[in-house]
Parts: sequence; structure tokens; C-alpha cells
Amino acid sequence: MSVGRYKQIKRKEGNLIKVTNISAFIPTPTDKDYNRGYMLRYFAQKSNDVNSIIYEIDSKQYTKLQFSDFHIVVSLDWRITGEVNEIKKSNSASVRIASQKIPKLSLYLPNLLQFHKK
Repeated sequence: MSVGRYKQIKRKEGNLIKVTNISAFIPTPTDKDYNRGYMLRYFAQKSNDVNSIIYEIDSKQYTKLQFSDFHIVVSLDWRITGEVNEIKKSNSASVRIASQKIPKLSLYLPNLLQFHKK
């Protein structure tokens, strides 16, 4: 390959590839979330490694990474009020559905009653 062609390709790729640093986020349910009975949670993982770290992210990062080739993102409804068994059942179903995109998400979310308010 010629040096000229290499520089041309590198310049084009440099404009397309933007590495995004992910910042972990710990959500805090609002009164509005508790009144509604659930909150939205967002997660991201590198797309080329099923064993890579799963990050909980905020909605802005989720929007930014939605069309990334380098990350898989998923959102889920997380129930936070109601009867304990119903919350567990609902959150388990949400995790199972989200796990279709991020297979090991259940390992990140072992406490199905996280943020539960009695």
C-alpha cells in the first residue's frame, strides 16, 4: 500500500471513529418515579466482548451510544413500588428481556428489589 493511500484512509477513518469514554452512573429515583411505580435504567457494554464490564449509564450517554458500533446499550423499566413478589417478578422479566442484548446483565443486577420503597 502506498503512503499516500494510507494517509487518505487514515484521515477518513479518523473522522468516523470517535472513542467514547463511558462514565458509570448510579441512579437516584425521584418522587415522580415512585409515584409512577418504576424508573428507567440504562446499561452499556463493549460490543466485541461479552465478558467486558457492564456500566449503568444515564439517559444522555444512552442516547449518545445508541448508534455506536463499539457499544451495546439497553434500557429497561425497573419497578420500585408495589408488592415485593410482584416487583421481583416484574424486574426479573425486565432483566430477562434486556439480557437478549447484554447477556450477563443479570449478574450486574442481582438485587431485584434495588430502590424498592415500602
